[in-house]
Amino acid sequence: MFIFEIITPGTWLDYDDSDWSWRIQNQLQSLESQFFEANTALNLFVQAQSMRPSFSDSGTWERDTQRRSEIQRIVEQERGGITFPELWDEIQFETEVRFKREKWSNGGVPREFEHNLPFIYARAFLYALDAFDKFLGVLSKEPNIPGQVAEFHAQIAKEFPHLRSVRNTAQHLEDRARGLGAGKNPQPLDLKPITNNLINAPGGGVLAMNCLNGSKYGSTMSDGHYGEVDVSPESMQRLQKILEGVLHSFKWRGSRRHAPSA
Repeated sequence: MFIFEIITPGTWLDYDDSDWSWRIQNQLQSLESQFFEANTALNLFVQAQSMRPSFSDSGTWERDTQRRSEIQRIVEQERGGITFPELWDEIQFETEVRFKREKWSNGGVPREFEHNLPFIYARAFLYALDAFDKFLGVLSKEPNIPGQVAEFHAQIAKEFPHLRSVRNTAQHLEDRARGLGAGKNPQPLDLKPITNNLINAPGGGVLAMNCLNGSKYGSTMSDGHYGEVDVSPESMQRLQKILEGVLHSFKWRGSRRHAPSA
């Protein structure tokens, strides 16, 4: 499990304006909350990627095949024990439905669920980073904020250049799936070349959505280019440096605080 620690230089902000300090400290706590949400999503993503699909076990496949045959014989007997060709599809359908429901009731997990887990956690990581970016953007525009805060906000765009656009695609798949860009009147996408370990389209023309290229979650962005966000400890380390830099930009009083908790 990856745990990224944060040390806050003090307990309270040390400024004369108590209302301002209270408001700013609440925003800093929101930043920290999104940071640890991203850390949580990363761990869940890594765990989901390391899971071996249940259907890949040969022993499971053999048991499933045997159980399907047993259920099929039961279904055939219920229909008089004579298999007419015109009933074959109905028998096969009923057999499959009963087999799956029995397996689910015994704790079996559909393949679609297992397949979707890494994608769900990758998007959770993406959304946490995006929320962190938005919170920091709002904070940087507050009155009397140290100038370094805006610099750290600008650093997010450098460290995660595709963050905003990939998140926009994730939230507007209904447009991208139709080959459309962003805005109230989205226009058709000019799909740019893509060349990576997942897609080889040097001439362009390929629409990619909800993709995982190793640890990188990516999609075609609204400008037609392919973008990615790396769901990795390295990304968390970059985010950690930004958050620590923001926290150290302020004046504090009281004992230092260490997070997360035990």
